[in-house]
Amino acid sequence: MKSFIIFAFVLFGTIAIAQQRTVKSTLNAIEITKEATAGHFQWVFPDETTADEIENTAKYYTTFFTYKYNVDNKTVDVYPVQDSEETRRVMLRFLGANQVNKILVGEEEFELYSYYEKFMKIK
Repeated sequence: MKSFIIFAFVLFGTIAIAQQRTVKSTLNAIEITKEATAGHFQWVFPDETTADEIENTAKYYTTFFTYKYNVDNKTVDVYPVQDSEETRRVMLRFLGANQVNKILVGEEEFELYSYYEKFMKIK
């Protein structure tokens, strides 16, 4: 029984880790900072991401932001309805709801909160 519990714990832990995603930025750090002043953020999701996944998650946040999803290159452009710290934190929540845990900017990976602090936080 004890070994079954350990096996189940390892199996579910592996599944949870496997579901985490890293998205990429097509912009470099300077370009992100420039676009962030207008509230615009852009991320490239992994190939396995579907339009339905993005739509099903984004529909809960329509009072905070609009988005455009390019199916061909898996790019999501996010624009605030009203730019604020709260809206930007909701954008981060949108990423988390899509199992995103890291954002790749050039060669550097950022955890969501670090990305928020460096690029999304209104200065």
